[in-house]
Order: sequence, then C-alpha cells, then structure tokens
Amino acid sequence: MTDLHPSLKLVAVMFAALIATCASFYLMLFLISTELSFDNEITQASAVRPAMAESKDMQPIATRKKPQKHLPLEPPPDPRATMWNRTARVEMRAERPTFGSIADVIGPEDINLDLEAPHSELSPMHVVQPIYPLRAAMREIEGYVIVEFSVRANGRVVNPLVVESEPGVLFDEAALNAIARFKFKPREVGGERVRVDNVQLRFTFNLDSLYDVEYDQP
Repeated sequence: MTDLHPSLKLVAVMFAALIATCASFYLMLFLISTELSFDNEITQASAVRPAMAESKDMQPIATRKKPQKHLPLEPPPDPRATMWNRTARVEMRAERPTFGSIADVIGPEDINLDLEAPHSELSPMHVVQPIYPLRAAMREIEGYVIVEFSVRANGRVVNPLVVESEPGVLFDEAALNAIARFKFKPREVGGERVRVDNVQLRFTFNLDSLYDVEYDQP
C-alpha cells in the first residue's frame, strides 16, 4: 500500500497536468481564431469604406439651371408718352380752326358797306383759338361758352366774363384765356375811336369740327 500511494499520486499529477495543457492549448486556439476573425472584419470594413466613398465621389452632382429670361421684342409703350402725344394732338387740332371770312363771323347785315359814312363798326382783327381742354377731349365731351366783354378804343379786350356755358365750367378757362388775347378794330364814330361794351362771343367746342365762333355786338 505504501508503494502504490506514490504511484497514484504521480498519475494524478500527470493527469492534472495533461488537463491543464489541453485547456491551455484550446484557449490559445480560441484566442488565435478570435484575433483572426477580428482582423478580417477590419480588413473588410477598410475595403468597403473606400468603395462607398468612391461611389459617392463618382455620383453626378445635379446642377440647377437658371431659367432663361425671354426679353420682349419691343418695349412696352410709355403711358406718359402716350398721354403727351394725346395732349399735342388736341392742341394742334384746336390751333387750326376754320373761322371763314369776317362776314361769316359777324354776319353780312352787321357790316356797314357805306364808304361815305364817317363811322365804322367793331370787327375782329386778331383771333386767338382756345385750346381744347385735355380732360374734355379725352372724355369726348363737347360744349359751348358765351363770353361777354368790352373793347377799348385801342381795340383791346377788357372785363371778360362768362355769361353762359355748358357743361358746367369745363370750357370756361379756355374761352376766357382766348378772348383776353383777341384784338379788334375799334368802332369809329365821327372819325373817332370809341369804347364798346356788352360785346358777346360764343365758343362752340366740338370734337368733329373743332369749334365755331359766333360774334355778336350791341
């Protein structure tokens, strides 16, 4: 019994050493395989990232095109220029009326044809055409104004005033401005020029025939 006890003890020690050796071997294999697997994952990740980066770099960048502006062939008309042309047309038409002869303006029965008479009647020498009001022309409004005034011995018009007008006062200013610039051949009595009062003149504003002037003296 004393001889077997050391032998058993030796066997037990050897068995324990074998187990420890096997455990160490398997542990080393496990560590080596784990390290190899981790290295493969790192290598694959490194290989994938450049590919992904390359695919992103190669992706075409969408460029935003600016919309093309189509310029008009002709610029739009300037409303101020149109208004100015309209004003000019109105003024030019108003500056070219047809008054006819003095006999047509005054009337044949008012003209003294007796050359031996020592007096002469009042007659217009310088006629100023009133400007057709722009507002009335654009709205196609027509009307008339009757102006009463006096004529001095020198033929100048004084104290003009409107005695009747239609519609309202739309044409009053144009008529008064025109009559103030009229020039008359004064009336002569006994070879002397005299003042004439209560002379009336009618302006008829008509877009078709411009306007007419009817003269009436007392």
